[in-house]
Amino acid sequence: MTTPWNVLSRFRQLLEIFDEEAEQFLPLCVVNLHRIKSQLRDDVNEDDVRITEAAAALTYYDYTVRLSSTSEDFTSFRAGDITVSKTTSSLTENAEKIKRDALLELTPLMRDTNFVFLNV
Repeated sequence: MTTPWNVLSRFRQLLEIFDEEAEQFLPLCVVNLHRIKSQLRDDVNEDDVRITEAAAALTYYDYTVRLSSTSEDFTSFRAGDITVSKTTSSLTENAEKIKRDALLELTPLMRDTNFVFLNV
């Protein structure tokens, strides 16, 4: 069975954090795991790695959105002729791609909740 601790472990592979910092992300892992599980079909094996992956991707995305709203938009440093720069928007874009890919992989396990009514 997928637990929030599994999600936290996978999240830590996406983001390098110290052991002391890791537990502060556990509530976010719990929320995102619940969000994923609430959309799964009843016959799904809860040990499926795609569940953990999707919940960790949502947690990573939530983290980057929070980070981008609280920090400067641009970070750079220069060493001689080399300049390295990183923007929080690029982190958010990367997190969005990770989230989209993980949810796409999870699609076969999810309930079909779409309803379309067409005039014939």
